[in-house]
Amino acid sequence: MAGKKPYIKVTKNGPYLVYGVTEIDEKVILTDGEGFSVDYGKGKTFEIKSDPVALCRCGLSKNAPFCDGTHIKSGFDGTEKASFEPMQVNANVIKGPNLTLKDKEGYCAFARFCDVAGKVWNLVTVGDEESDKKAQEEACACPAGRLMVFDKEGKMIENKYGPSVSVLEDSGLKISGPLWVKGCIRVESCDGKSYEIRNRQTLCRCGNSDNKPFCDGTHASVRFKAKKTLNTLPKGVNQ
Repeated sequence: MAGKKPYIKVTKNGPYLVYGVTEIDEKVILTDGEGFSVDYGKGKTFEIKSDPVALCRCGLSKNAPFCDGTHIKSGFDGTEKASFEPMQVNANVIKGPNLTLKDKEGYCAFARFCDVAGKVWNLVTVGDEESDKKAQEEACACPAGRLMVFDKEGKMIENKYGPSVSVLEDSGLKISGPLWVKGCIRVESCDGKSYEIRNRQTLCRCGNSDNKPFCDGTHASVRFKAKKTLNTLPKGVNQ
């Protein structure tokens, strides 16, 4: 796997096949005393020794984040409904004095960093230095890339990531979140067509998103909690 460029293949009504990675880590959404998301903490690290490795997307595996074949027995419908258009197409636009925010609501990962200091949608309209700084921080903390903030020249402001795949867990809501895919890893549909390559995106892990393969925040309403009983690679489903 060394030197191989990572990419993710969405299989028909089955798992994500992740190519070219040697580990998958767990990121924990940390909250303050008022329940606002404030940072990401480090959780477990899963060493990957096979290529590809199959990650659950039906939400029913008893060996999360890995697939254990339960999607076959459950009759999981993993039909992809997401658009192949760039994220900025048909995004809501909020223009402020110094910043412009573009919001693609259907890609919400419900991480809630956008609410910390008065909500990012309000902050971009204020125009003072402190509000602009907070607006940038909140937009950049969005794991899904739903929130995109731009400067006056139209350049997107965001953190740059190296290629990696993380499992999100939410300590505030005590639920499991999506897969956080960073660093411009290509995601290919089951039909072989690639989605827009993005610096940050989140893939549905609960099996209930209406915007598959991407997360739309439904895991929060269904109170999704991934089952993690083995935390080892199951035989026969990671090839």
